[in-house]
Amino acid sequence: MPHLTALLTKRTIRLKGGEGLHAGRVKLTVKGRGPVEFAMFKAGYDVADFAKDVNKFGAKNDVKALRHALKNTTIIGGLAGGGSGTIVFPKPGAYTPISLGERGLTTGKTLVVQGPKGSTKAPRTDGSIIGKNGPSWGGASQLPAKGRFEFKNKADQPHFVAMQQVQPGTTTDQVLTYLQSGEEAPPPWGLPAGLETGTLSPGRSMTVDYDLPPGQYVVMCFFPDPDMGGMPHALMGMLRMINLT
Repeated sequence: MPHLTALLTKRTIRLKGGEGLHAGRVKLTVKGRGPVEFAMFKAGYDVADFAKDVNKFGAKNDVKALRHALKNTTIIGGLAGGGSGTIVFPKPGAYTPISLGERGLTTGKTLVVQGPKGSTKAPRTDGSIIGKNGPSWGGASQLPAKGRFEFKNKADQPHFVAMQQVQPGTTTDQVLTYLQSGEEAPPPWGLPAGLETGTLSPGRSMTVDYDLPPGQYVVMCFFPDPDMGGMPHALMGMLRMINLT
């Protein structure tokens, strides 16, 4: 399987292993502080248009700009810095590495993926985490503490996985109450371990390698919902408890 490495710096995203890359599944490793994901834009819409829409939404909660970005962009997944897994380039074409973090939107040189399409067979996984309409989660309620899961988006909106360890016995109601309160202090139920994936557009999937302490975790998605004024999905109740053993 081809191996693509993405290094996120303060100003750009540098790719290694993209020369001669064909469509299909590739192993992805992300380095640096922050997430890197890959976006494919429709004809007549490019990364500058995407940046403009993202900045409008971020500055003014411009839901029209958010809808415009989602209409013209397919995001095929990615990982936070230090993460590894696999993503699928669905067809030959141009894919742009992007990272949306505290410093705003960072982009890298567009990667041109060639044809014909190669194998898209996923590696063995220990279970799945599934984004669904609602918004809600499906998939495994228990996973090993070290392994690999498949993240699938079966919803009609983009989703990503934010997983945080919590004190045993914590409920989704407690997490939701904290999130909706707007409290800035760390939650009393929160523990430091966790992971985050990149975003998947509807119908996409990826695999995620992980190694976390055993315990109880809450799975969340904070992608803004254009049908709810840009409210993050987690504040709408997209929360699920799972156990790593």
